[in-house]
Amino acid sequence: IDTAGLRDSADPVEREGVRRAWAEIKNADLILLVVDEACGMGDAERAILDKLPAGVPVLTIWNKIDLSGKPAGRHENIIYVSALTGAGLESLCEALKDHAGYSATSEGVYLARRRHLLALQSAAEALACAAELVHTHRGFELLAEELRAAQQALSEITGAFTSEDLLGRIFSTFCIGK
Repeated sequence: IDTAGLRDSADPVEREGVRRAWAEIKNADLILLVVDEACGMGDAERAILDKLPAGVPVLTIWNKIDLSGKPAGRHENIIYVSALTGAGLESLCEALKDHAGYSATSEGVYLARRRHLLALQSAAEALACAAELVHTHRGFELLAEELRAAQQALSEITGAFTSEDLLGRIFSTFCIGK
């Protein structure tokens, strides 16, 4: 989840975004803290690190290395990247895969039943249709239906997320009806 910035604000809308961000952080499996290489690790970043929940791994991403000349790469849980040039993004991807337990060996780590693969294919097709609807700015009712179909296909595997959950998430984060 890409959250709002975690800074103090007098703006009530921004404060709500920060509150929601902290609520999501408490449920995170991994936290990516992005630090501007040009500014460095300041008091604000240290305060965020101090407030993060114990036991949740943190990857610190130093961005804008193209401005400082620092080499791209990974050192433990610190990754140096340039979002502008793409330098270091492969290291970031590798770190994310490592955290998820991905292994590129010939023996698969994940086993899937045929019905799981079919459900994933159905979900992917529904999401592709939804993306097309978003890009063409057409039929938000159809978009909602495609998202529901994708959610239903995934629920065939997990059973953990209902259509009511999906609608609640949509209506809580998007302004619909304009």
